[in-house]
Amino acid sequence: MEPASYLELRKALREVLGLIIGARVLKLYHMDDGSIILKIRSEDFSGELRIIPGLFFYLVRGSYEKPVELSQAGRAMRSVIEGARIRGASLVEGERILILELESKQKLKLICEFLPKGTIVISDEAGRILACLHKLEMRDRRIAPGEQYVLPPRRPAPSIETLGEVLEKRRAPGKKVVSALASEAGLGGRYAEEILDLAGVDKSKRIDELSSDEVAKVLEAARTVFELIENGQPVIALSGDGGVQPLPYPMKTYESRGWRFEKVESLNEAFRIAYERYLAGLLEREKKRDLEEKLRDLESRMKIELAKAEQLSAQAMGLRRIAERIFQASAHVESVKEMPGEHEIMGMRVRVDEKSRKLVISDQGVEVELSMDEPITRQASRLFDEAKKVMGAAEKLRADAHELEKRAENLRESMRRSIEDALLRVSARIKPSKARWYERYRWFITSEGHLVVAGKDASSNIALLKKHLEPGDLVFHAEVRGAAAVILKGGMGAGERSRAEAAQFAATYSRAWKEGLRTITVYYIEPSQISFEPPPGHYLPRGGFIVKGERHYIQAKLELAIGVTGDLELVYGPSTAVAARARSFVRLEPGNRQADELADAILERILAGAELDAKTVRDLKEQIKEIIPYGRGELVGNA
Repeated sequence: MEPASYLELRKALREVLGLIIGARVLKLYHMDDGSIILKIRSEDFSGELRIIPGLFFYLVRGSYEKPVELSQAGRAMRSVIEGARIRGASLVEGERILILELESKQKLKLICEFLPKGTIVISDEAGRILACLHKLEMRDRRIAPGEQYVLPPRRPAPSIETLGEVLEKRRAPGKKVVSALASEAGLGGRYAEEILDLAGVDKSKRIDELSSDEVAKVLEAARTVFELIENGQPVIALSGDGGVQPLPYPMKTYESRGWRFEKVESLNEAFRIAYERYLAGLLEREKKRDLEEKLRDLESRMKIELAKAEQLSAQAMGLRRIAERIFQASAHVESVKEMPGEHEIMGMRVRVDEKSRKLVISDQGVEVELSMDEPITRQASRLFDEAKKVMGAAEKLRADAHELEKRAENLRESMRRSIEDALLRVSARIKPSKARWYERYRWFITSEGHLVVAGKDASSNIALLKKHLEPGDLVFHAEVRGAAAVILKGGMGAGERSRAEAAQFAATYSRAWKEGLRTITVYYIEPSQISFEPPPGHYLPRGGFIVKGERHYIQAKLELAIGVTGDLELVYGPSTAVAARARSFVRLEPGNRQADELADAILERILAGAELDAKTVRDLKEQIKEIIPYGRGELVGNA
């Protein structure tokens, strides 16, 4: 993965600046990949800032799985900045260095270098290094606790003016134009190539060989690129061999090399998703190497066992065959016992060795010795028994080989799942965005376009009603203990269809589902009829509220539809509402099928024909399991 450029870091910082300024650093973690995570919180934001030295940074509204123990460097850094508030954040002009200004008992700076030898430094206001992630010794500066922090030699910030000056003055004569743009104009190799590609100028040309027309084309292409970096559609670029790169827009140089693009909401999001996939790839390759070694060992042992089994089978069959021949010819064999020399009996060679009192019988490559002092039929029977034992040993070897094959197949399946597991392990657990407050609850959009929101438990029922109930809404509640409080936003102006759908939602997320009922009565009321204060001398249970005045009743069916939209977004609610939004959906009713098994069956139906990566499918499964009332049910029609 290539590190972010100055221009990309500048854009990413603008995207997150408003969220990090004023936030307090609650904890610092040193991750296994070498990155640092700052757990931060403010009135408007709670999440984590991940800083990857040598690459980039990004902000996530969620959290990552952390190492059990904090490294020595991590402990030193945490002790200095824990509890500090972020007062400012800026990039060093022209450099891939982010400086966070912190304030606790003293003013501090958290300096994040995204240069090739990346590190993270905490300094005091005077620039003295208090702690650092890595100690570095360079030609012009030294990074270690107690040293004065010194910036690297300054470079120009990429701009049209700087680029124009480099081109007009033919700065760095004799240099290839791509090198001159990368270093002298501060563009870096990636954007130097992109600009020359768009301009149609050969990058191997020397800068002093450029014509005036070519200079003009390069400047025009640079203006386009700068505009796209600032205002283009951020993407994740993916190569056929597993490469991943976050980009501020679909770059031509990547497209020409056959990379495909996935759109994302922001460059910050591109950094996050790309880095998680990069980490998952590293983990997957590491696990795959170990699994491949085990698989080779199993396959080798399996081949040996099968080869031995074949040998023993052939031996057993040969013994059985010669035993049958000897049994059939037992009278003839008995008759030659006292006749030394070689004889042919029914196609078998029989050699009589009077001295050792042995009969040596051979047939089709199998040779056995029999005693002249024991009946031939009895010895033939023992040969049958021996053949049976040898065949049993062969079967046991085949069974062992079969077990090895099953273990090998399990390993192959583990290898197939390893990328899914790796991605889940390194992915952030994302919290719902405050921009859509209702995502913290259960919700759907009615077929008439009204929002319906339901609490998930007693405390969220009360939070929903106290924070989000407004005049003009309607509140629905099933006539049973243990039911969701449901708000139909703008319900007083909604049609009967929306009211019926809200009632069905309230019935579905009530204890009636657990009890296996098919219908239940649901009432609805206006906001003014709700009180959270019990009458004098009465007790109001947790999650409860008082209803005053007349209630309106609806008989509602217990049924829940779950489906996906054309954009593969999960939707659920009454089937009449879901049908208006979903490309495919299924219907659930109360039942005893567990959520895990049920979710697999639902996904198989609603994702038929869709090609999704394993992580997306697994995420959808977890969402579906959470949606299923009381964790159990049955597909309508027992599908």
